[in-house]
Amino acid sequence: MAEFSELVKKFDKIRDYMRDFYVYGFKSRTDFTKKSARTYDNEKRRIESYMGEYMKWSSASTRKISFISVDCAKIPVNPLYAAWKSKSFTANDIMLHFYILDILTEKQLPVDELTDMICEKSEVTFDVQTVRNKCSEYVRLGMLTQEKQGKAFVYGISPQNVPISPELLSAVKYFQSACPFGEIGSYILDNENERNSIFSFKHHYIAHTLENNVLFELLAAIRQSRAVIFENQSERTGNTVTVNALPLKIFVSAATGRRFVCMYSLKTRRFTNFRLDYIKTVVLDEIVDFAPELKEKLNNNLSKVWGVSFRGKENSRLEIICMRLRINEETEQYIIERVNREGQGGELTKLEDNIFLFTKEMFDSTDISPWLKTFTGRILALEGTNELVINRFYDDMERMAKMYGIVF
Repeated sequence: MAEFSELVKKFDKIRDYMRDFYVYGFKSRTDFTKKSARTYDNEKRRIESYMGEYMKWSSASTRKISFISVDCAKIPVNPLYAAWKSKSFTANDIMLHFYILDILTEKQLPVDELTDMICEKSEVTFDVQTVRNKCSEYVRLGMLTQEKQGKAFVYGISPQNVPISPELLSAVKYFQSACPFGEIGSYILDNENERNSIFSFKHHYIAHTLENNVLFELLAAIRQSRAVIFENQSERTGNTVTVNALPLKIFVSAATGRRFVCMYSLKTRRFTNFRLDYIKTVVLDEIVDFAPELKEKLNNNLSKVWGVSFRGKENSRLEIICMRLRINEETEQYIIERVNREGQGGELTKLEDNIFLFTKEMFDSTDISPWLKTFTGRILALEGTNELVINRFYDDMERMAKMYGIVF
């Protein structure tokens, strides 16, 4: 029987467990059907070793549900970074790591001499190709240098090119929480024996660090104008489809922190947004020559996108929303400022004293519904070209009025 280990070989696997069972927090052991119960128990223990004090439990009927409970405004570092710091390795990996760095500290050596010294010091026989592969890996990571001397390559320790000053450490403490790929800053702080003791964040969406490996590949594709082939899994049906598309822009929700990638589908020839937490794997494909034209077209369309929906080809006309509001101009100037600030280019027109009309054109007016409802109590009338959206709004208002016993 294989021994339990908290180290992981594939991050995709641990990401799914942490998100489905602990971030969303509504699944129990009985909901796990993909593999054996032992697999679930091992993954559960692995995650608990990462999260420690942040693990909580609750009972629902006869089920025990585990979840992560964190006050993001009080934690000095994202606890989910611990998952990125776990990687599977062998005893030989560890041995080569320390011997290579120790031997190359004061001199540069070709791989055959390096191998001989490692074998002599460790009293273990290593193949030259094994040591060469490890050195090549460390060259790619920036830990070693590789220079050609005569017919052979020699390896040495890379110099530290960036001195870590106190000022720089303060910046790292900020960016390790405020920006994507904050786990890099967390690594730096660990290496310097430092902790974030300065910054806290009211709105800190820590769960999205679980998809940073997907985000990294997508950003690389955007920079290189390359298409990607990726697997997208529907949370509703569980079905997985393979998509070939060109990523163009990353969207981030200001309300939830949820991240989307806007892509141009090479099959359907239209813009579509995909949630990053639904994307399983990303593989870079060929360079797309007409990527600049697509980026320009996307930028021209962004003013007509309220959320992330571009809608289908069958509905090519823009939809219009008209919302009539009552706003006290003397005491509620902040409401006028808010509409202008959050209205995404919509036009706010004064009709008469304290009566205003907000008008906005967009591809899909369904996306604007949550924002419209934040003005409940001020809305005098709502009209639009999409009758489904308008009818749903009035139906919701009527149901809410009945709940509170209000004559609507």
